[in-house]
Order: sequence, then structure tokens, then C-alpha cells
Amino acid sequence: MYHRQSRIGAPAYRGSFTSAINLCLWTGLMGSVALFAGGTALAQQAVPLRGAVDENILQTQQNTPPRPVRRAPVVAATPTPAAGTASGIPADPYEPVSPGALPIDDAGTAAPATGTANDGSLSSGPVNNSRTLSPLPTATPGTIPLPADPATAATQRTQPVPRAQRNGRAPAALTTGSIADDTDGNARLQRESRDNLPEAAIERRTVRPDPDPFAPFGIRAGTVTLRPSISQGLRATTNADGSSSGKSAILSETRLRLRATTDWSRHSAFLDFDGVYDKTLSGQDYSAPNVGLRGGFKLDLGNRTTVTGEGGYRYRQEDASAPTAVVGASNRPGVQELDGTLGVRHEFGRFFGELKGKVDRTTYGQAQFPDGTTLSQKDRDNTFASIALRGGFEMSPAIKPFAEVEIGKLIYDETEDSNGFRRSGMRTALRGGIEADFGEKLSGELALGYLRQTIDDARLSNIDGFSVDGAIKWSPQRGTDVNLGLLTRVEGATTPNDSGSIFYEGRLGVKRQIRSNLSVNAELTASLRDNKDGSGLDKGFGAQVGATYWFNRFLGLDVSARHRITRSEVDTRQTSESSVYMGLTLQR
Repeated sequence: MYHRQSRIGAPAYRGSFTSAINLCLWTGLMGSVALFAGGTALAQQAVPLRGAVDENILQTQQNTPPRPVRRAPVVAATPTPAAGTASGIPADPYEPVSPGALPIDDAGTAAPATGTANDGSLSSGPVNNSRTLSPLPTATPGTIPLPADPATAATQRTQPVPRAQRNGRAPAALTTGSIADDTDGNARLQRESRDNLPEAAIERRTVRPDPDPFAPFGIRAGTVTLRPSISQGLRATTNADGSSSGKSAILSETRLRLRATTDWSRHSAFLDFDGVYDKTLSGQDYSAPNVGLRGGFKLDLGNRTTVTGEGGYRYRQEDASAPTAVVGASNRPGVQELDGTLGVRHEFGRFFGELKGKVDRTTYGQAQFPDGTTLSQKDRDNTFASIALRGGFEMSPAIKPFAEVEIGKLIYDETEDSNGFRRSGMRTALRGGIEADFGEKLSGELALGYLRQTIDDARLSNIDGFSVDGAIKWSPQRGTDVNLGLLTRVEGATTPNDSGSIFYEGRLGVKRQIRSNLSVNAELTASLRDNKDGSGLDKGFGAQVGATYWFNRFLGLDVSARHRITRSEVDTRQTSESSVYMGLTLQR
């Protein structure tokens, strides 16, 4: 039988399986005794553990980006036991599978990374964006201690320590140069952009220069703005009353203007007043008021239906060169004109239709003679009412051709005039034209057609002829405005066997803004009267230039000069007049 041997004794070599097991157990037991008796492990003796670390140093290490990494081949080597250590279990360093995953120390060994240390404790280090722990350098002899000041610690940490100084020797000559940056390993930490950027203050506003610093402020009342102005000046003229026998005079000219507009979000309305009064200061005795009032509105009923309306009143003196002027009168009779229009417009796809009604009322004052007698002109008072239908299509949003037909009735208050003629009758007109709307660049309409006025009295011939009407606004460039107005109207007569005439008038005005407080203007006028009594044509021409200089928003200086002439086969209709004007304007 076999002899049982002691487990703590050295087994005798017999070459059996039991002897080999006993040898392994004996070796493990002796190693455990040496481990507990010898103190710390060799790996712990090679690099002493850290003591207490200041919080400022940890914060600095976390905020400081890692130094550039120099790649080196990973060399698997067994650490050499420190001096004075006779026994212990050597700790194998961690070797990553991917080369270059950890920085290489001076001995050519990969520095320890995350995980569990040899003694079972968890290593510490800041977490980078790649979900791995960046290794913190351990305190080794020769490293520069990090001060408590974060700024100084960050500066010293980014400075590499020479190898000679880490080994306790004096550093050799300083060698400078760049260290290659390799991003194949751990990527360099980049500073993230800020998301919480400061916002501008709510009360902050951008001050833009006023495009028209001398324009009136106006008087605001709710959604209505009123802009009044008054002008006072002197006019020197060669023909005070504008007649064929007029004389020179110096006139005091007063002008009052009021304009009210609305700023409603959908609809709009306006009201204009313009009044001029001339009075002789020296020269030919003359006084003449000229007053005009006009208002209108626009209602948008849905996206395709619009209702518009206008009304006006005007008081003026009859033109001295008109065929209906009373010969030998010491005054110029007053004329009052009252008109109103109402229309509705609807769009059908690219087509549109418009129906408009119109009423005009005209009355004439008495004529006075030098002997004190008067002449009533009530037989000239009349009312004209008409209805017009317009249809067209939209070639483009800015160009719309149209055709229009108008039918009306001219009714005199008295069936027969003072000479026994019945002058009432029907009026028809056919027009074709185009509407343009290019915004501020060009807008308006122009129409050409044929006009016919019949007369109830068979002794009088009908009045017919070519008609042209339009109003166009054009701005070729900023600061320049061009206005064109064309008008055709039928004029009655008072003399026997005279049916009347067709009167054409055109105005072309140009205004140029030289500076913000200085503007110049010019206007050309032309008129033509086709008389049906056989007296031929009356032609008129006129030109005017002027300038306005504003001292501020409220006070300005106006100067102007004009010349007007009228040529006719009848001597009493020929006139000529030249004048200059200078005055001040106050506005609000």
C-alpha cells in the first residue's frame, strides 16, 4: 500500500500524477505567504499611490485638453521589480488590442487606461466625448506639481517635461520643434460652440434716416390724417383779369389747402380742399375766388368686387376768352359745378366688368353791366346724368385693355333759352383704352373714342367729334414725377343758331427733387376749342416753371413764373398774360 505524505512537505519525485498536484499546491501556498509577508505588490511599488488632490487641480486637469499623442509601437515587456523588492507577484500591464489606443510612456509601455487596477481599485479620469476615460498622468518623480491657480496649472500642464529632468538629471540644451498630431488614436477634444448666445434687447430699435425729412407731419385723429397748408405771396401780372383788354397789376394771392387721408387696413377714403383768392393791391381792380372740394372712397367687397365713389364741388369765374362770355359785362359771372360718381367693379377670372353712374350739375351767376343792369343766366343751368359700362380682360397684372360705352341725357332747367331754342338732348360715347398699374413706376389709364351730343331743336346741328381722356403718373427715376392729364368736354352756347363746341385740354407736369429741401417743377398746357358756329379753332398755350425751398418741415419759400396765350379768329377771345410769383408756405 501507498504511504500518505504530508501536504506541507516537499514531495519526492516519483513521476506520478499525484506528485505533480502536490508540487503545484506547495508552490501556490508559498507564493501566498510571500505576498502577505512582503507588503505591497511590485506594480504598486513601482508607482506610488496618489495622496489627497486639491479640487482646483482636478478641475484644471478636466478643463485642459490632452497633449498631442506620439505614436510608438507597443512593446510587450515585463516590468522589472523595484530595488529592494525580493518577492511579489508581478502585475502585467494592460495591453490594448488596437495599437495606438493608449499613449506610450518613456519606457515604451502603454500607459494604464480605464478599468480596474491591479489592486482591485477603480482608476479615475475625465470622460471624453467618445465615451472613454482619458488617462490622467500619475505623480512620478520629476513632474512639475500643479499649483492651485487654474490658469497657472493649465500653463504648466501643457509644457512637456524633458526626460533628463524626470530622471533627476539636469536638462540638456533645449530643443524646440513641433510634435506631430496623430488623430488615429483618441481624437483631440474640441471646444463646443455656445448655444446660449445673448439675445438683443427687446426695446432695441434700428433708427433709419427719414426719406423725406421735410414732409409735413400732419394732424392725426384716429385713423385719419389731416395735412393743412397756407400760402401767402405777391403776383405781378401783365393781365389781371385774363381778358383781351386786361391791364397789369400787383395781386395779393392767398391759397389754402387741406388734405385728409385714411390708413384703414382694407378700405380707403380721402378729402381735398383747394382755395385761391386773388385781390388787387395796385393796378387794375380785380378780385377772384377759386374754390375746389373733392372727396372719394373705395370699398373692397371681397377679393374681386370693388365699390368706388367720388364727389366734388367747384366755384370759379367764367373764362373771359370763352365763347359763352357775356360781351360788355363789368364782371365775370360765377360758375358753380357739382358732380358725383358711383361705380361697382367685379372680376370674372381674367375678365372684368364695371358699371358707373355719373351726375353733373352746373349753374351760372348774373352778369353785371357798367350802367348797373344785370342779366340772368338761369336758362344756361343744366344737369347731365349718364351711365357707363366698361369691360375688359387682363393681359397681365399690370396691363388691362378695355372698351367702354356711355349713354347720357343733358337736361336744361328751362325747356327753351332766352332766344327760344331747345338745347336738351342725348349724349353717347364709345371709347377704348388701356389701364396700367406698374406700382409707383407707372399707373393710370388712357382712352380714345368718339363723342356725340344731339340737340332736341332741329334748327341746331348735333355736336360730335373725336374724344381723348386719360390720367397717367410716371416716375422715370426716384425723385422725379411726371403727370399727364387729358380731357374732352362738350360746351353749350347762348347765341342763336350756335350749337356749342368741343373743348380739348392737356397738361404735362414734371417735378424734380433736387435736394431733400429743394424741388423744381415745370408745367406745359395746351387747349383746343372746336367751335361749331363757323368761327374756327381757338388755340391756347401755357408754360410755367417754379421752385420750392423748405427751411424746415413747416416753412417754405415758393417762386414761379408763367406765360399764357390764346389765339382765335375772334378778337375778343385773344389773350396774353405773363406773371411772376413769390410767397411763403406754412404747413403742418
